[in-house]
Amino acid sequence: ALKKEALAWIVRLTSGEATTNDRDGLMRWRAKSPTHEEAFREATRLWRNIGPALSPYADTPRGVLSRRSFLAGGATAMASTAVVSLGLSQLGILPTLEAMMSDYATAVGEQKTVQLPDGSTVTLDGGTTLSVDFSEETRQVVLTAGAAVFDIVEQRRPFVVTAKAGTSTARRATVSVKHGVDDVSVDCLDGTVDVECLGTAALHTGEGIIYSATGLGEKLGSDVETTAAWRNGLLIFRNRPLADVVSDVNRHRRGKVMIARASLKSRRVSGVFHLDRPEEILAHLENTLDVRPISLVGGVVILR
Repeated sequence: ALKKEALAWIVRLTSGEATTNDRDGLMRWRAKSPTHEEAFREATRLWRNIGPALSPYADTPRGVLSRRSFLAGGATAMASTAVVSLGLSQLGILPTLEAMMSDYATAVGEQKTVQLPDGSTVTLDGGTTLSVDFSEETRQVVLTAGAAVFDIVEQRRPFVVTAKAGTSTARRATVSVKHGVDDVSVDCLDGTVDVECLGTAALHTGEGIIYSATGLGEKLGSDVETTAAWRNGLLIFRNRPLADVVSDVNRHRRGKVMIARASLKSRRVSGVFHLDRPEEILAHLENTLDVRPISLVGGVVILR
């Protein structure tokens, strides 16, 4: 019975019609007992496997609006399609299931620093989710989304950060780890960290690397002063793909910026921007990349 109730909550929260009252109601339901919480976690694991197949938008790639949508219904239909298909969690209004399943999470535009059980600290950027699993032998954390800076205290147990297809291991270091759309960037701000992804690279202070499903990239120099500049209220991009820039913007701005043309995603962007003025980033993209932003309801912006 509890599993059915948990699935009912998930269906409600992913329906596109959920409210903040629904979110609060779910949190109260989960807090009733450990059995309620476990039922929710099991239902979430099930939903991750079968949920996309049950979605009424399963035949249409999420975040993609067809030419027919533009021609048939005009701006109003386009706006409603985008907002309904995204849902409130993707617009930054309600937490995602991933956030509710994680040990630590930040909302869109939120940053916070937490102390981990071993005394290490982690600073989470907006839209970030982190799970922790410490044992007598290892200190394991999984960064499932977003960006974080880990200030790792020295212990005999290795501290392992898993993000997508790779791991970053250290015993004492300060390390920045950030999700891109298709890759993960790791920067060593202090100490030494070993990065593994179809190969291994040792990073020392001032060095960084990017890895993806195809393996490690080349080691690069990393500017300690500007790496993870979001901690100082800035976003700094140096020749990064537009897709990654949009991903970062979406972690700091409620609503959703989407790229309508696949050819735009690989265009390169450089610049320094203030987190509290995200619209300036969109204006910069319009002026430098020859893109046209279309603003819709709910903070949705389509770049085309």
